[in-house]
Amino acid sequence: MPSILQQFKEEVGELVAGDVHNMEYSQVKIDEQIISQTQKFSTRHRCSQRLGKGLFFTDSEKAKRIKDLREINLP
Repeated sequence: MPSILQQFKEEVGELVAGDVHNMEYSQVKIDEQIISQTQKFSTRHRCSQRLGKGLFFTDSEKAKRIKDLREINLP
């Protein structure tokens, strides 16, 4: 008698084909639209309050913050 997993593979096939752990994925662009979508769907999904309220940096804000921090002269 085949196992449940074997039956599933015969009927449905594999959910993910190939090696997904070593694949190259594109970098997600964070902008104002992504922040508004995150706020919109935060009631449906469990996430931190910071993310749910949209309190994270966009890519341009992050780049500006990094640039400003690199220009600080330490004693």
